[in-house]
Amino acid sequence: MCNNTPSRTYYFLTYRISLARLCSWLGILSCLSWCSCATRMRRQLPADVKMNPEAGRGGLVFVRLHLASGEELPFIVDTGSPGTLFDKSLVPKLGWRLPLGNWTVPMGGEKQKSGVYWEPKLYLGATRLRTGRLCATADFERLSKQVGHPVMGILAMDCLKHYCVQLDFQAGKMWFLDPKHLDTERLGKPLPLRLSLYGHLFSDYVGLTGGKTNRLLVDTGWNGDGSVRREPFNGPTSGGRVHLAECVWNEQTYTDLNLQTGGEVLGLGFLARHLVTFDFPGRVMYLKQTCSGPLLNEEFEAAMQFLKDLKKSGQVPGWSQNDNGTIRAEIQPDAETYGFEARKEGDPTVCHYIVTRTSNEGPWKLQKAWRTDQQGKIIEEFPVPCPP
Repeated sequence: MCNNTPSRTYYFLTYRISLARLCSWLGILSCLSWCSCATRMRRQLPADVKMNPEAGRGGLVFVRLHLASGEELPFIVDTGSPGTLFDKSLVPKLGWRLPLGNWTVPMGGEKQKSGVYWEPKLYLGATRLRTGRLCATADFERLSKQVGHPVMGILAMDCLKHYCVQLDFQAGKMWFLDPKHLDTERLGKPLPLRLSLYGHLFSDYVGLTGGKTNRLLVDTGWNGDGSVRREPFNGPTSGGRVHLAECVWNEQTYTDLNLQTGGEVLGLGFLARHLVTFDFPGRVMYLKQTCSGPLLNEEFEAAMQFLKDLKKSGQVPGWSQNDNGTIRAEIQPDAETYGFEARKEGDPTVCHYIVTRTSNEGPWKLQKAWRTDQQGKIIEEFPVPCPP
């Protein structure tokens, strides 16, 4: 999943099970075979889904699924998670009693002990989705606060692998396509896909900063542009974060990339610059570039303009109206809250600002301001002027 503290939405989810339990469940793991997915795909496909407006524009992709009872639930569409998760509050509603076992789910920098259950029936519109046989539970309260949206579950690869899914961020639509009748010439450049033993989705390709072919985790649950290895990248970093003004990848030029260091990941922010077609049965991802820079929403642009107006009037601490430099998005810790970082020309330190407002119609205000060194360590906290 994603971490936008500082630059992704925080996590990618993975199930870690003991070797003994893995051996006892080999029959279940055999369900990961994509060959069987292609031959057993149902004729009825889910209807088209209208994306939430913030999807790919600082927000994750949500779909509203419903249980057999008809209750609708907001789920995150997460190709970075191998197994579907349900919020623990749903346990009594689903009639679950004692769990079949336990898994540990890393989420948001912490490890949660999760119960394992038989997966219930899930529906998208009138269509019952093909899912895995087992699922796990997690506490999504913290994540819901971080993304500013209720989260009741994660729709993961144990379901998605059965379908051909297209994400059209320009049109704001999620489509389910027939993989046997794709007009591939209009879908953009193909990249190979594969699932690891544990169900993680990878593409064997060069990372965003070049170098050798690597395993790129393809993660729609990572809210930033992604992550790169520290090597071969030799540019400046700040607290493990990297900003690329421009790069060329897959023969396409991209601008204003906000990345982390540590591993090779293609995140939602990067994917949203394309028409994305996941042909999971065919093991191919098609990327057709629709814009070189990040997608922005009106709220973000309004927050950015507020900060720029403060600078013009000399009211931004640590960043005078005469300072030249760049400003870019950094974090979105909560709803109606945006983070920015400013870099002055010739100054190795970085100024950080949190801009927020209490409602859609309320005025913006500067909530917090501080300065860090090149390693991301706070070296100064600025007093924030009171709004007039």
